[in-house]
Amino acid sequence: KYRGGREGPVQAVLARRLAEADPGRIVRHKERLPYVIVATPGQTFRLKDCVLTPLELLERWDAYKIHSGYYIEKHVNAALQRCLGLAPHFAKVSEWFQICPKPRRRPHFWPVKSRRSMITAYFGNDICSLCQQKCQADGSKSVVVCMKCRNDKARSMQTVSTLLNEIQRSANEVANECSKCNGCFESADTFAMVQESQNSRPDAESRGKTDGMFRRGGIKVSKANNKTLVVPLANCVCMDCPVTFRRHRLREQEIEAQGTYEALVQDTIINPKLR
Repeated sequence: KYRGGREGPVQAVLARRLAEADPGRIVRHKERLPYVIVATPGQTFRLKDCVLTPLELLERWDAYKIHSGYYIEKHVNAALQRCLGLAPHFAKVSEWFQICPKPRRRPHFWPVKSRRSMITAYFGNDICSLCQQKCQADGSKSVVVCMKCRNDKARSMQTVSTLLNEIQRSANEVANECSKCNGCFESADTFAMVQESQNSRPDAESRGKTDGMFRRGGIKVSKANNKTLVVPLANCVCMDCPVTFRRHRLREQEIEAQGTYEALVQDTIINPKLR
């Protein structure tokens, strides 16, 4: 508790939120609590509303992105200003950063899409996954292939198949390191697994409308299956181990390669002349 009823720094806000969700998760005195500042829509934001644990960020990778502008302006630029602001240069790093061109944020690839995603998560990608050239977006799809790569179907299929095999082989090799350490079975498929859950609820048989659902023994069951992410992401999700982040990166690359392969296969079915 802070004097005057103040909330304190972002670590204190995060510690209180974790304690409310899990009473056994108590941050001890002088314990360092890792946190990440994520991006939010708008120009102004409050830090207490943008703080997550590193594990929460990895689990909600499709919904949040690291607030690169905050870390650059508050940490990187501040350190550069102390060095370059001395005589005889007297450089103003903040003004230099404002006029410099900013790279585009790359889309995040994840097995499921969170319902609390930012609006930017629903924007389509306009960068080809094969040649990395700008092309026309295909709706809200995060994986897109340009017409040049679509026309050269055989070469594109070979490229993405080779890439997918290399990613899966690397993921299995990294998973074997985890298996030797934690003693559990690990593979490329055991990280960020997805399970399909079918929503069902009881309903009176006297109702006439089904609203896109079918009845089974007085139970109204939805035809659509909801995909949910299995948490924790793996048997071991130690944030101090670099292998966890390597597996996360390989899993994202695998999803992108699989999406590219499926896009090419679907395009072949729709347009047989491009085979």
